[in-house]
Amino acid sequence: MEISVIIPCYNALGKIERCLTSLRKMDIPNERFEIVFVDDCSTDGTYDYLTLEAQSQSNWRVLQLDKNSGSPSKPRNHGTNAALGDYIFFLDCDDEILPDTLSDFLAFALEKDACIVRGYLIADDGNHQVEMNKISNWSAGLTKKERIELIIGKQSTIPCSLIKRSVIVDNNIRWSEDIRMGEDSCFLADVLIAADKIEYFSHPTYIYNKKSSFTASSTQTYGALELENHLFVWNYLYGVLAKVGIDYFTLRLKIGLQTALKSLIYHNKYDVTEPLFEKLSQFFIENQKTIHSFNFNQRIEALKSIIMAGDYSAFCHACKPRLLIAGYDLKFILPVVDHLSQFYDVKIDEWPGHNHHNEAESEKLLAWADYIWCEWLLGNAVWYSQRKKPHQKLVVRMHRFELGREFGDQINVHNIDAVVSVSLLFFERLLERFPNIPRAKSRLIHNYVDISGYDKSTADDRRFNIGLIGIVPYRKGLHHGIQILQQLKQHDSRYRLKIFGKSPQDIPWLQKHADEMEYYAKCDAMIAEHNLTDSVEYLGFCNIKKALAENEVGFVLSVSENTKGFPGPESFHLAIADGFAAGAVSLILNWNGCEYIYSDDFIKDSVEQITQSILSLPEQPTQYSLASNAGEELMHDKYSTDEFVRRFVQTFNEI
Repeated sequence: MEISVIIPCYNALGKIERCLTSLRKMDIPNERFEIVFVDDCSTDGTYDYLTLEAQSQSNWRVLQLDKNSGSPSKPRNHGTNAALGDYIFFLDCDDEILPDTLSDFLAFALEKDACIVRGYLIADDGNHQVEMNKISNWSAGLTKKERIELIIGKQSTIPCSLIKRSVIVDNNIRWSEDIRMGEDSCFLADVLIAADKIEYFSHPTYIYNKKSSFTASSTQTYGALELENHLFVWNYLYGVLAKVGIDYFTLRLKIGLQTALKSLIYHNKYDVTEPLFEKLSQFFIENQKTIHSFNFNQRIEALKSIIMAGDYSAFCHACKPRLLIAGYDLKFILPVVDHLSQFYDVKIDEWPGHNHHNEAESEKLLAWADYIWCEWLLGNAVWYSQRKKPHQKLVVRMHRFELGREFGDQINVHNIDAVVSVSLLFFERLLERFPNIPRAKSRLIHNYVDISGYDKSTADDRRFNIGLIGIVPYRKGLHHGIQILQQLKQHDSRYRLKIFGKSPQDIPWLQKHADEMEYYAKCDAMIAEHNLTDSVEYLGFCNIKKALAENEVGFVLSVSENTKGFPGPESFHLAIADGFAAGAVSLILNWNGCEYIYSDDFIKDSVEQITQSILSLPEQPTQYSLASNAGEELMHDKYSTDEFVRRFVQTFNEI
């Protein structure tokens, strides 16, 4: 057996298939090589799947560890121990080996009697393929030291080598099982030091799939464990390479530091303790002459200075992306800024109108930002999409009424990384209204409700108090609320309708619309006609988190019109969430899309059905409590602040 290809696997279903396809296309006879899969105790059926696949391949073997190790190192060591080949090639389960890699590299290794042959790779990010790790100035006359310097200095250390098994076994070289990051660098350095003959073959080895999974891996998130590993690896490599007269810090530390510091800013797990920071700071101080010679961009230079100064508090603040929130009427995003500040350094660019702002201030904030969140798809989205820098990420959130405006037609879609909708129906309506926005750039993040901030009422009489939160514009359906009150009072005179929010008379622009004002005049007439004046209470704009409990509201209504065309019906209607969060029962007069957001138990097809629910639920106290609790649990599970922040952070991490 000439070659053993060792492939560590863990929960690989859904990402290993391209690797298997590439292995079946090898142009070298099966009897000359073997494939050794080593499963790290997967929980998704990977081992059984590979065992079944191996039955049709005479040179495939599937091994499994006794227990999960948590990294590729132990599976690679286990595979090396079991290998039968004279040479070993390590491959990750989500990468694709090229058909001629083994045959060409083996022929080259035999011709040169090489202990290790390095090649280059092709990186695939899902959109483009780029050749990486090529060495242009390799020659036969290079010394061993020069060869190692070129490989360490010019290449990343991910596996793309054909290695004599005897070099690994005879020198007891192992993949470090104690670290989760940088183990490939340590292994490669050990092999290069032990090798008598080192060669580079200008040939691609495999396709490195950079986006094989949506799950953040250890290379996509960075925190205490990764930093601890990096400090160990840097010192280890310095000591190992010093044996052949190579100063690793001068040769490669700049790249390692840049990767680590950039990861601390943009992929931080926020778990670096003060003692670990002091360890990092001490490393900087001990090597300050070398580190001071490195030139980084402004962000990393600032972080470098903070670390050198040993300022842990400033370090924690600096290790966050700079998030700019920009837009008009920020009522749906400002309440969550304190939560976002755990993960970002936040600044606000609040616009006084849909398309009006202080351009000089916006320019200054644009220059400061790493990430930009445009609240509303209005003039703010147009302006920032036309000016976003290549290193920045731009996300726009569309609510509802923007579908009736033209701003979405004017954005520079190429510069926008994602457009967020607040409900499933409006996710699709966004794409229908603005076909210039690709589906691949569309995201769904529901609105949130801060459940913990609501007061709750347990008064028995709350069942007689019906709440409407927001009655303007007319599509909010005030007349339906009046109809429901009129029907309820036929059964019990104690029912009251409590209206929260501004009245039509409080909104100057609304008074300019004759159709709107005519509608509210008719509503007033309905109230008078049915003798409901003393049963309708206008409470004005207030803190809804306290007002619902203070006014002992037992039911909150969503009776908006099911408007056709654009912009359409409600996109989410936070009033429903307000009701549940305050311990009431919210009832919905069916509008398109509500079924994707709220439980069918709370959706009714007519005002009569809503009336009947209000009459019947309080007569069954257990059922009322169950309904109220179910609504609150729905808010907690799907629409909590924590869930919104998680999806917010995830969106910027993925784009």
